[in-house]
Amino acid sequence: MNVIDLHFIDQPWRTVTFCVIAFVAAWAVSRLSKRLAEWMVGRYEAKHFDPATASTDVILGLKRRQTIVSLVQSTVRYAAYGIAGVFTLLQLAGPGSAGALAGASIVVLLIGFTLQRFLIDILTGFFMQFEGWFSVGDSLTIEPMGLAGIVEEISLRSTRLRPLSGELLYVHNSQVQGARVLKRGIRELSIELFVRDEAEGRRAFQEAARVMPIGPTEFIRPPWLESVQRLDSDLIHLRARATIAPGREWLAEGFLADVLKERAGPELIVHGPVVLDFDELARQRFARATTGASRQQSG
Repeated sequence: MNVIDLHFIDQPWRTVTFCVIAFVAAWAVSRLSKRLAEWMVGRYEAKHFDPATASTDVILGLKRRQTIVSLVQSTVRYAAYGIAGVFTLLQLAGPGSAGALAGASIVVLLIGFTLQRFLIDILTGFFMQFEGWFSVGDSLTIEPMGLAGIVEEISLRSTRLRPLSGELLYVHNSQVQGARVLKRGIRELSIELFVRDEAEGRRAFQEAARVMPIGPTEFIRPPWLESVQRLDSDLIHLRARATIAPGREWLAEGFLADVLKERAGPELIVHGPVVLDFDELARQRFARATTGASRQQSG
C-alpha cells in the first residue's frame, strides 16, 4: 500500500498542506453525515409513514427521528470543523509542548472573546432540546419576534423555519425567548353563532361551509357543526369547529364570517360569528380547574 510522503515538502508548505487536508476532511465528514442523515430519515419514512393512514404515534415517531438526525448531523459538522480548526492552530503554533500550549491558549482566547455568542447559542439549544420544546416538523411561532413556520432543521446553534410564503428563516437559539407550538401542525378554531331559528341557522352555516376552500394550506376539512343549544324560544346557540393551516386564520375570521352573514340574511343572526382558538386538551383542563373551584366555593 502506497503512503503519501510529505517530508520532501518545505516546512511552511507542509503546514499549509496539513491544514488544507484537515479542512477538506472536515468538509467530507460534514457532507457524509448529511447524506447519511437524509438516507436514514428517508428509509424510515418509506417503511413506516403513509400520510393517508399515519396515526399520531407514527407522526410523533417520525418527528423524533428527524429531530435526532438533525441534531446529530449539525453536531458532527461542528465537531469536524472544530477539530480541523484546533489542528490548524496547533500546526501554526509549531511543534513541541510549547507550541501545543500556545495553540491551546489561542483556542481559549478565541472561545473567551470571539465565540461568546456561539457558546450561548449552543447552551440555549442544548437546554431547549433537553426539555423538548419542539421537534422537526412542528408548526412553531417564535416569541418575541413572532416568526412562524414549520421547523425544517434544528441544530444546537440555530433553528430553521419555513413559513407558507416559502422563504427560509434562520433564528439563533439565544434569541428564542418563547415558543408557541401547534403539535398537530394545524390551527383548531371554534366558531360561536347565536341565531333566531335553528333550521335556518343550520342551513346558513352548511351553505357557507360548502363553499370554503379546502387544501393543505387552507381549510384542512370543511367546517362542521359541533353542537346546537336552545337558550330560548327564539335564541339558539350554534357552536362549529374548523381546522385550518397556521397563518390562514383570516379564512375563518374574515371570509367564512362574511359568507355566513350573507347566506343568513339580515334578521337571522343575533350575535356573531365569533372565531376563537380551540384545543380539546385545554378545554378538559379548564373544565377540571373550574370544577375544582366550584367545589371549593360550595364547600
